[in-house]
Amino acid sequence: MSGEHLTMRRARRWAGLLPLLAVAAVAAACNNARDVMSNRDVGPGRPSFNTPVTGAGFTTVNETVDGTGHCLNGNPAVNCNIYDGKDFVWLNGGPSTAYVGDGSYFFAVLSPGGQADPNDGAAKNLSDDFDAYTNRTFSVSGGTVSYLGSHLFDSNKIRLSPYADTDNSGGVYLMAICSLADGYPVTPSKCKYDAFKIRTSGGGGGESQAPVITKDATATYDNKYGWTITKDVDKTLVKQVGGSVTFNYTVNVTHDGGTISNVKVTGKITVSNFNVDNITAADVTDKLSNGTVCTVTGGSTTTLGPGDNDFDYSCDLGSSVPSGTLDNTATVTWSTQTLSTGELAGSSTDFTFNSISFTRNDVDECVNVTDSNAGSLGTACVGDANPKTFAYSRTITVPQFGCKSYDNTATFTATDDAATGSASQTVTVCGPAKTGALTMGFWQNRNGQGIINSYCAGTSGTSLYTYLTGFNPFKDLASSSCANVATYVYSIIKAANASGAAMNAMLKAQMLATALDVYFSSSALGGNKINAPAPIGGVAIDLTKICKIIDGSGGTGTCSSTYQNVSSAFGGATSLTVSQMLAYAASQSTSGGSTWYGNVKATQELAKNAFDAINNQLAFAA
Repeated sequence: MSGEHLTMRRARRWAGLLPLLAVAAVAAACNNARDVMSNRDVGPGRPSFNTPVTGAGFTTVNETVDGTGHCLNGNPAVNCNIYDGKDFVWLNGGPSTAYVGDGSYFFAVLSPGGQADPNDGAAKNLSDDFDAYTNRTFSVSGGTVSYLGSHLFDSNKIRLSPYADTDNSGGVYLMAICSLADGYPVTPSKCKYDAFKIRTSGGGGGESQAPVITKDATATYDNKYGWTITKDVDKTLVKQVGGSVTFNYTVNVTHDGGTISNVKVTGKITVSNFNVDNITAADVTDKLSNGTVCTVTGGSTTTLGPGDNDFDYSCDLGSSVPSGTLDNTATVTWSTQTLSTGELAGSSTDFTFNSISFTRNDVDECVNVTDSNAGSLGTACVGDANPKTFAYSRTITVPQFGCKSYDNTATFTATDDAATGSASQTVTVCGPAKTGALTMGFWQNRNGQGIINSYCAGTSGTSLYTYLTGFNPFKDLASSSCANVATYVYSIIKAANASGAAMNAMLKAQMLATALDVYFSSSALGGNKINAPAPIGGVAIDLTKICKIIDGSGGTGTCSSTYQNVSSAFGGATSLTVSQMLAYAASQSTSGGSTWYGNVKATQELAKNAFDAINNQLAFAA
């Protein structure tokens, strides 16, 4: 084609395409806005991010319409390579194993070599001299092609003509198929290309033919999100008499901004040899414009057989996504050699995609959150609140005695690589301490009196008389005989009351019952005559939470569900053993207990309530 003819053709093209380009500019702006919102493609250059074409597209003949003999090389039913005329080239819907995926597309015929661009108005577009891409739009569903334009359509195939003559001296053309899933114009690197040759008396004859190179390109990177999990609970320790306790848990799952890795450009390079002979000692290379040399599998000193020769390639960019323009060029180089059709001069040719756009592949953008008690809590994903909060409650029955601990573990599991993380909270629920202590009513009745009368001498030389008179309030115990001690106990308890300005009588009775519990639960004192699980004197009591007993003057009392902090009655201590409590309370009394805690009734009541709770086994262990 002469330079003058080429110039006139370009002028006609641009005059007819101005309205189309205006529409295309609007479409590009819309595509770009959509992409910014989705943040999926970040490559520079043309503001379009069309969906890559999957599968394959071929050219072939249509013998139903044109008759036989027009395919000079290849399989006429699927993929022909060389034709005897431009009008006999059809876009093939493809066999069931190779057709492009479902969707909307357009096709264009291009001159080979150099920069690829199938959009209307591009330098090598040979179709836009005759019609706009909208007339070359078709759709595919399950391998079936639908087309409504003016090109001939028959037997699931579309005739490519009309299109202008190629400027390739060997009569080679490229067919491009591009997806319209994300609008127009399209990104050339995401289209599929197929080379074909026209052999006529007017060009592209039987001389040796230089190979033609095409490729596709998929530019991607991984953005892997890291997740952390925390778990909180509104309380971790509850001491309570009876009933149940509800714990309220909060699980927070948080993600970071992601870590970029695996930045790469991959695809397939196709070198088409339109000769009947092999081209030997060819080198197929691929390179990015930032200097990255790509790995081409089998591309070094290779033999190019007749037809299409495919080479996989990969360009590794590590963990950095290019911020500027990045081009991708595939090149085939061959040496001078003699073929059956004549000498093939050594040379090279290339195929370039400008402005490669990278598609982000989010990894672990969602996690499933579970809990060892509550089961599945739900899913947290990038785009949700960060952190995303899950809340649930757990109700636990309070044990009759002692403490039980319950562990809850929340776990996230990433949806892509199954990465996990967990956080736990342990809560403890305590009933009162099981001490085996007995109430002052027991020590006044026949069983208690019997123990005092039988074992007041003790087991280690410390008599009950000696033990009791070691405490100031009980120094009014006059005789050491067992009968006298039993009578003393009976009388003190019988006289217990809380009336009047002071509470000495009630405090004295409750403390006396506690002292008897200590004495007759220890093998070092009076022997374990009450079958206590351990010496009561050594049990540490929580003085910050003492249950106020109902009907504590006789029999077994019950907890009123009112709890008191009695630390002020024991020198501010938050916990003391039972023996230490007895010793401290005794230190606040005169001999015989006539004046006790300065006769401040409120303080006396706190001490009384502490001993009352111990005697009823309703005190909590520290």
